[in-house]
Amino acid sequence: MIGDANIGTTNDTGEAMDHVDRHELTDLVARLGRLLDEKRLGEARTVFTEDASVATASGAVRGIDALVEKALRIRPAGVFTQSFITNPLIEVDGETAKITANLLAVFVGQPEGRGKLFGERYQLTAVRTPRGWRISRVEGVPLWEATLSEITPFHPAVPRADMGTAASGSK
Repeated sequence: MIGDANIGTTNDTGEAMDHVDRHELTDLVARLGRLLDEKRLGEARTVFTEDASVATASGAVRGIDALVEKALRIRPAGVFTQSFITNPLIEVDGETAKITANLLAVFVGQPEGRGKLFGERYQLTAVRTPRGWRISRVEGVPLWEATLSEITPFHPAVPRADMGTAASGSK
């Protein structure tokens, strides 16, 4: 029956992965990109475990505080980013999930209005916690990078509270 919450895809061991896990893990990956782009790093614990490790081309860190410091260094104030984390392939094995996804990230405003664009393959590990799925490990494998000679940002990111009023046309 299509749409039945008990029907899921099958992982490598032939066990069913339910749609709830798939939805929550896909949402977790999307929230990772938004958290970084909107620089809402005070909310990092809603996405990462306390002892999360991150290893990318810009360095490796362990622990949520080190992870936040790294994100602030890479995405400083005045640098606008837009991250597209796409095509997640998810394998759930009990309380752990392995997620492979593509990252396309745009950085605008470093230096003097220039930007960069890069592609990376993410290997993520997520664990089920009492508060829901959290990322415990990120490994980024760089694929390519391009320097953009001139980029014009139109405006800083619209605060989330303003998005609803802008969409409805009222203030």
